[in-house]
Amino acid sequence: MAGMKKLINRTGKDLKVTLVVREGDQPNKTAGSVDVDLAAGEEGSVQNVSYGNDVDIYLNGIETSMIEDGAAIGERRIVIERGSELDNDLNRNDTIEFLYDGKAILISATNSNYRPFSFPSRDK
Repeated sequence: MAGMKKLINRTGKDLKVTLVVREGDQPNKTAGSVDVDLAAGEEGSVQNVSYGNDVDIYLNGIETSMIEDGAAIGERRIVIERGSELDNDLNRNDTIEFLYDGKAILISATNSNYRPFSFPSRDK
C-alpha cells in the first residue's frame, strides 16, 4: 500500500510542495517525487496525497515554494540519516501543515488524532 499524507496550506499564498519518495527503507536513494499545488484559502488548501507503492512507503524529503512580493521563496529538506528529526517528522506523522511567518515557509508535522492538552472543566 502506498503512503498517504494530508497536506494543509495555512500560508495565505498559493504553495507548491514536492514530496520526495524514498526507495526502500534507507535514505541514500530516492524513488521519485510527487508534486502538489496547494491553493491559498479554503478550497484546495487541504489535500490528501498518495505517494510511493507497496515497497517505497517512506518520504525522503520535502520541497516548498511560493511567490511573495515578486520573489520566489522556497526550501528543500532532505533526510540523510534514518531516525533523524526530519525523518521522524515526515514518516511518523500523517499530517503536514505549512505556515508563512513573513520570511520563511514553516513546516509542522502531526498526527490527525493529535489533540492539544486542555485543562478539565470545573463545571459538573
